[in-house]
Amino acid sequence: MCRLYGVTRAGYYAWRERPVSARVQQDEKLKPQIERVYKASGKTYGSPRVYRELRKAGVAVGENRIARLMRVHGIKARAALRSYYRVNMKRFYAAVPNRTRGLKLCRADQVWVGDINT
Repeated sequence: MCRLYGVTRAGYYAWRERPVSARVQQDEKLKPQIERVYKASGKTYGSPRVYRELRKAGVAVGENRIARLMRVHGIKARAALRSYYRVNMKRFYAAVPNRTRGLKLCRADQVWVGDINT
């Protein structure tokens, strides 16, 4: 494997025995704080809001670092549900049949989609 990656054996074993870096240790300390703020928000806060809450709490950290840690650990804000501004819109969308659901596609060019808006 060392030959495959072009690394010496001594270099590999030195890397394996090396202690965890200070940055990784700080990241591990930040993870529970990020999760606490995220869960307190009802899992709706993304990285900008989590960043602001941590800054208010006195944690010295950058927004991009919060975004990276949230991405690495799979912490993601829930998307807002679609809201209907007009009363009749929900009824309209429910009344329009979705004809693409029952289709069984078996070859190319069987279904075409277009936009009639010009």
